[in-house]
Amino acid sequence: MRSLWKLAPAMLCAAALLAADADSQASLKDMAQKLIAESRTTREMAMQIAEQLRKSADTAAVRDQIPVLEQHAASIRQLIGDLESKGATLNAKQRQQLETARKVAEILNVFLENKKQMLNSVTSPRDRDQVRYQAIGVAQRAEMIEKTIAKLGL
Repeated sequence: MRSLWKLAPAMLCAAALLAADADSQASLKDMAQKLIAESRTTREMAMQIAEQLRKSADTAAVRDQIPVLEQHAASIRQLIGDLESKGATLNAKQRQQLETARKVAEILNVFLENKKQMLNSVTSPRDRDQVRYQAIGVAQRAEMIEKTIAKLGL
């Protein structure tokens, strides 16, 4: 009986560690789901912009949507950073996938910046097509992030 009392503190510590690990996994899973949703929203919005540019010569509405798209991109970067900082329990493959997602998010930002600069100088249908291709590039990068995070298996 006395030996059981000696084990009780160790068992309590183990239970607390298991609960903390479960909470951390739930938090990582929640962040991953938010990141997937944010990437999906970014992809859909970028494709809508590309479609608008295909159908109409009016770029004013697209210019108004760029700040919202930039906010989504910033949210993606923030969520990836949060996952990296709290992902101590991730294995090597998961860390590598997260690093890939971070690099794709950086490229997504380059596409966004290019699109924003190109929108300011649209004077012909060819220019508009170039901006449309940049929007498609944003959508493709957002989809890559979405798929990469889904592969983490959190």
